This record gives sequence, structure tokens and C-alpha cells, in this order.
Amino acid sequence: MSAFLMSSLAWLICQGERGTRYRLVRPLGTPARDKPSNVWLAIDDSRPDAEYVIKIPPGDNNHNGKLFAKGSMIRRLVDYVPESELAGPMMVFEAFTDSLWDARNARPFTTKEIKWIMKGVLLGIYTVHMKGLVYTVSKPSTREITSLTYRSPEVHFGRPWSSSTDVWSWGIILAQLFQAQVDFISPGMYDSIRTGSMRKKRDAIRDQLAVDFDLSSLPFYAEDEQCARILPTPQPETAYMWANTMVEKGVSHEDIQFLVEILHPDPNARLTVREILESEYLDG
Repeated sequence: MSAFLMSSLAWLICQGERGTRYRLVRPLGTPARDKPSNVWLAIDDSRPDAEYVIKIPPGDNNHNGKLFAKGSMIRRLVDYVPESELAGPMMVFEAFTDSLWDARNARPFTTKEIKWIMKGVLLGIYTVHMKGLVYTVSKPSTREITSLTYRSPEVHFGRPWSSSTDVWSWGIILAQLFQAQVDFISPGMYDSIRTGSMRKKRDAIRDQLAVDFDLSSLPFYAEDEQCARILPTPQPETAYMWANTMVEKGVSHEDIQFLVEILHPDPNARLTVREILESEYLDG
């Protein structure tokens, strides 16, 4: 689909395979600069109170949504707009009334609530991995993935990446929920970084990651020529200060130890989804 068409979809009506006509209302989320949104809020044209989320898949991944039509841990696919429609193909999903961040901003979660929520998210990621896919995109590729805040260090530094990048993103969300539990007002990990342009923010987060996790001490990064050129000056004395700060504010040592294991900057040493589930940490 052309960028022009994607940018002018508001109030477009398209028909799904089940016969329902969907009217696109507005884009959801904040698209990257100069890139149109591919996720939209839509309504049933005959029942305006019935809302849906419509996603326009990348050109080479038109049918991945159907792989998870029966997945209990994935947002339910309720219809599919075929390529024969003007804006097709598009996947039609059920709409959730609240996002995790809406709930997070309402009040701090208890540890039990955090673990229950994050286990559900992890089971959804596991469902995707069982299909041989990566949650952040449909398959490992060279295009940029996920938002800057949740992007893994191997992606930031152009190193090979795989499904373990999803574990990193999941771990950052977990860390932010624990941070909100003890410091509700402050923004979450890496959400506080504000700069002028998207590129400057990307570089700022990348450099902060390198310091926070002492990437210069890891052969996976230090021995790669491309990484070595962009790694900031090492500051080993400040590495993992984020963990110390969370402990000082009241996050338990057990929870911090778990975060350190899943946020291992070397993807080859990071816990897998299966290992996390088998550890029973989320059941406690």
C-alpha cells in the first residue's frame, strides 16, 4: 500500500471477509517520523458503538495475523479485510478498553498483580515464538523494530538479533512496573530521556544503555568494529546503578536479581521465554 493512501485512510470504509463493513476513525499510537500509522481505531459502520483495532501488515507479512486466530494469549483476530479492498489487506482485532499503561497510570500494582499481568504477556510472546516468529516484527530483518525505550542493545548497536530481543523488551516493561510500584510519579526506565529529534533520542538511549549495562566490557559488543566505533566512554563505576536505585527505593533483591538475568545485554546469555516460565518466578 502506498504511503499516500495509508496517510489518508480516515473514515475510509472497507469490508471484511465476514461481511462486516468497517469505518476507520483515527490512527493509534505515534508513528515514526515520515512514516504513516499502520494501526487504526475502527468502528462497525452499522453499529458505531462497536470498536475494533485494524492493523495494516507489512507488504511481506500479509497473513501472519491468521496464524494466531485461535491463540488464547493473543489479541483475538475477528476478521480479515482482503487485498481486493481498496486499503487491504488488513487484520481486524478486538479492541481492549484499556492498555497496560492506562492501568499503570491509575495506581501502582502489587507484586502479585505485576507477575500475573507479565506472565500473560509472556505467554502471548511464547505463542508467537512457537510459530518461529519474533513479536517485535514478523521475522528477523534489517528494518528498525519496536519503540526506542524497549529496543534491545543488540538492535541499538546493529548486532545480530533473534527472539531474545522480545525478552529484553518484556524485561524493560517489567522493570518499569516495579519502578512505578515504588516511585509512581517518575517516568519509567528510559522514558525520561527527552531530546530534540528522534535520532538524538535514539543515540541518547543507546549511549545510556551502554553505560547502564557496561557494554564495553562484553566481547559481544567490544570486539565488533562497528560497535567499538559508537560505544561511549566506559563508566564501569556507574554500571547497574539503576538496579541499586530500585533496591534503595524498595524493590526486593529477588526481583532485582531476576531483572538482571532477563536484561542480560548479551542476547546469547539472556534467559529464554521457556526458561522464565519454567523458573516459576512469575507464579510466586
